[in-house]
Amino acid sequence: MRGDGRVHGGAGSCLLLALPWLAACDDLADRGLVARAGDWTLTEERLAELLVLAQPFPLDSAAVHEVASHWVGTAALVLRSAAGDSLLGSEALEAGMWLDRREALLTADREARLGTGAEVEAASAAEVFNEGDLRLVAHTLRRAGPGASSSERLRQQRVAERLLATLVEGGSWDGAVAESEDAETRGAAGLLGLFARSELPSTLDRVVFRLEPGQVSAVTQSSEGFHILYRPRYEEVGSLYREQLRQRRLAEADAVANGEERVSRGFAMLPGAVTVLGRMAGEPVKWLGSAQPLAEWEGGRLTASVVARYLLYFPAQSLAELAAAGEEARVTLIQDLGTRELRLGDAAAREGLLSPAIDEALVRTHADEIEYWHTALELGTPDSPSRAALGRYMESLVSRQTDGRSLPPLLKAWLLARTDHRVRARGVLAAIVIARGMLAETGGGAGSGR
Repeated sequence: MRGDGRVHGGAGSCLLLALPWLAACDDLADRGLVARAGDWTLTEERLAELLVLAQPFPLDSAAVHEVASHWVGTAALVLRSAAGDSLLGSEALEAGMWLDRREALLTADREARLGTGAEVEAASAAEVFNEGDLRLVAHTLRRAGPGASSSERLRQQRVAERLLATLVEGGSWDGAVAESEDAETRGAAGLLGLFARSELPSTLDRVVFRLEPGQVSAVTQSSEGFHILYRPRYEEVGSLYREQLRQRRLAEADAVANGEERVSRGFAMLPGAVTVLGRMAGEPVKWLGSAQPLAEWEGGRLTASVVARYLLYFPAQSLAELAAAGEEARVTLIQDLGTRELRLGDAAAREGLLSPAIDEALVRTHADEIEYWHTALELGTPDSPSRAALGRYMESLVSRQTDGRSLPPLLKAWLLARTDHRVRARGVLAAIVIARGMLAETGGGAGSGR
């Protein structure tokens, strides 16, 4: 949910209070319903109410479907917890940490194989920095994606311009980053990474490669919104730059080694794999239990179920692009995922690759995530499971009184597989119509969209 507009007081508040929070219905095909999780339902009127609270927010079907899907996932979490499913048990832990654990194993495996040869001397790192062909870049971002209304876009641009003015007047970069809406980089001083030319989107690339060390850019627009870019001085980031350069060289060496390994192990895609991948992009969940192989090699194979798990972590736009992609792009993805599974299979045969400390940290991360949901959804209280608690959480989320947080995709799929659920597309469209009517009656603006 983006922006910080809210509905306050007057007829708007009376209308919101008059609408039902949730309604029960035995048949989801009945008029008036958007979604169901177990015997809990989300009505068109209630979703419209949430959309009004979320303004400015794009009133298009994709964005609103995401709100309904979030409601379904959190409702499933509440219901499964109340039914006795342990969210800290081995199955939930495996689902919640599936990708993180794989990433940790692959990082440890790559370090064990190639780490010694990728070392970078301090003098060498400084020389590369001064040459300027590889640039460490940080940013602060105010989001205004393709679905943002013109008023929201203007508001975010003005916020970005205010942040830039503060920086020009001597304000701190940390202060500007604190107002960034890129949650992934906000905790790391806005760091995007180390880039060569043409590795960033073209609008950002042109700006980054004009910056001198210590300079910030003008407000720069991309498909994500409005950026202020910063190229730190070497004395600020010398150690970090050296490590980023080492990781880049390690990745380059790994790409060469992986190609050689695929050849030596007889890596081969199976007939029809490219077509199957295109179908999987449409609805990965349907393939989670499929053992159909897409590629094989000496000692292992890549199955559709594993690929589906990876696809769950793809943004909707990336899945749409994959479904429409040509053969070359799909072949590359199958090769990349197959190579990951090949390396993971080899790593599993070597005990002790993932240190106990890393494994314990992953478990703690999962426990912290579950603790967040316990608090946000008021689990474990005398009234749990509570429709009212879920309602309060959704209202707090869309009105930006709490930071939005998504369930790990595989954990969400695990919960939904144990919960009778559905999102009704016709109900989503009806909620958009109702929300527009409510906004017109109260004199509020609406986000653009279909």
